[in-house]
Amino acid sequence: MTTNRGLYKTDIEKLMKKALKKAKIDFTEEYPIRCKYGYILDYAIPELKICIECDGEIWHIKGNKKDKIRDKVLESRGWITLRFRGKKIRTNIQSCISEIQDTIKRRLKK
Repeated sequence: MTTNRGLYKTDIEKLMKKALKKAKIDFTEEYPIRCKYGYILDYAIPELKICIECDGEIWHIKGNKKDKIRDKVLESRGWITLRFRGKKIRTNIQSCISEIQDTIKRRLKK
């Protein structure tokens, strides 16, 4: 299967990457999850099993069945998925970063 992931980033993915770097959050882009579905995470903090997904309004309708299945598969492997809608990333990126930082703190306490 060929993919253009990595060659093309959406505007919301670019905004998230810039904000993660500015907040000095150590992350990996395009992190692969080896499973029968072959998921690629937008951004990940692998050592804490935190997945950060940037969901565009067109492709990721709220309550999307595929996203729910994906989240359950990741959860079964110990991951937590943080999903941020494009509108929120564009208008209030700091609240996204705060949620990520809070999740990091909670995971570090475990």
